Formats: sequence, C-alpha cells, structure tokens
Amino acid sequence: MFEDFNEVICLGMGGSYSEIAKDKLFKAYDLFMYQRSLNGIKECIDYVDENSNAIAILPVETTYKGIIRETIDNLITTKNQNIQILAETVIPVNDCILSKTTEFYSISGLIANPNALAKCKKFIREEMPRQLNVVVAESMDESARMLNNYNLTYSIIGTPKTAELYNLNILKEHIEDYKINNRRLIVIGDGETKPTGHDKTSIVLFLDDRQGALLDIVQVFVKYHINITQINSKMVSTNSTEQAVFIDFDGHKEDDTIKKLIEDLTPPAKGIRIIGSYTSF
Repeated sequence: MFEDFNEVICLGMGGSYSEIAKDKLFKAYDLFMYQRSLNGIKECIDYVDENSNAIAILPVETTYKGIIRETIDNLITTKNQNIQILAETVIPVNDCILSKTTEFYSISGLIANPNALAKCKKFIREEMPRQLNVVVAESMDESARMLNNYNLTYSIIGTPKTAELYNLNILKEHIEDYKINNRRLIVIGDGETKPTGHDKTSIVLFLDDRQGALLDIVQVFVKYHINITQINSKMVSTNSTEQAVFIDFDGHKEDDTIKKLIEDLTPPAKGIRIIGSYTSF
C-alpha cells in the first residue's frame, strides 16, 4: 500500500510527535520516503490533497484534550474525495528538558514555544529555578536552533527525538502536567487498504438536527452488533440545522457486515463519507 507513495509530510519538525510516528511507520512497513515538514494541519492536508504521491502524518486525538477537530474538519473537505485514513498509531507523550549541559540544577534559562510552556507549567513552576529566564520560540525546532545562541545553562522543551536530532542531553523526562497522556496520529493519503481482521473504520454522517436523529444511527450499529469506539458531533455551521457526526467503529468497509451497515445508515443520514478503514502500526 505505502509503496505507491514517495513523500511523507510531517506536522512540525525538530523532533515533533509526527516525526516520531513517521519513524515508527517506516520501521513497521520497511519504508523510506522523502520527508517534508510543514507547520500547520491544514497546510499538511492541502499538500496531500494536491499531491497524490504524498502521505501525511497528523495528530487526531490526545488523551486529555480529545479529538483534534482541525484534522477531521479539513480531512472531510478535501477536493480529492479519495483522501482517507490509511493507518493509525498511538505515541505516548514525553516532553523533556533538553540541554547541552548534563547538570539539571545549573539550568538558568528555558526556550520553548507557548504550547509546550502551557503543557508543562506545573513542572516549570515547581521544579525549575524561580528566577528562570523564559524565552518564547515559535516551535520546537526553533527552540533547538536558538539554543546555539545561549550559554550552556539554557535548556529547551523537546522530545527524545529532538535530543537525538540536535545531540542534546535529556535532563528530565515526562515533565508534562498530564502524565497519562497519549497522542493518536493518523496517516492520510490517496490510497486503499485491504482488510486485516483488526481494522477500524471512520465515517462522517450528515444529519438533520432533530430529536432522535442520533438514536436512529446508533440503532443501526446495534442491529449489526458493530462496536462503536468513538462518536462525536458538531454543527456544520452556526446558521445550519445540520450536524456532522463522526463515528469510529470496528471492522473494514469491505467486510460484508459493514457494507450492509453503510447501506442501512444511508436513509437516516442526508449524506455519508467513509474517511478510511485502517489498522494500527
């Protein structure tokens, strides 16, 4: 399946979780592709939308924040309707204090982007020096590059992958406020998957915003004994009476039972789009 692609798009660089997932994907499928790093979710999806030879690896859910709507919202509105989820993986979050020095207690400065600072504010407040000089960077990659402009007592927030890429020491691991925190990432592209027996399917249904609409949908899943692993809904627009319902469930779209399920979902739904049948790596 992935042999048909020659380029992988990662969200961010400098050791981002998308890059970590890319390494895991390459190892699982014995792949090698040219890597291009972009800074925005929509930018990544738009690139894949316009380049059928590319896949992208994007975050779709975190343990403590839930679904990342920007990923799903842009995925279902691609011009190329063949763009879909091809695989998924879960990466444990491990934010670290990285530095050129090996002595944590000598640290006097910290370079990090606003998101990293927000995720690790408890550790920064309780474990790092009170007179800590905080320098704000735009990204993890910029933090690592800026480190060269400061003395050895400065540090950054990054991942173990960041430490590997920039030859830095890991002084503290798992400094994020939420310790039980995983990040689910998906691989998207213009491709098709084959059933493996351990698959998940994702769909979006467009329903009238009426009482009992969602119940009608759930009853179809009950009829076929299909396990729903996740369900979320949102209004299509602020002035609309239509809602989009995102559902993940066990099975592959080529399974006979799932084909019947999709057929039965069509009448209660105004529209339906299958956004992928895939397995984990």
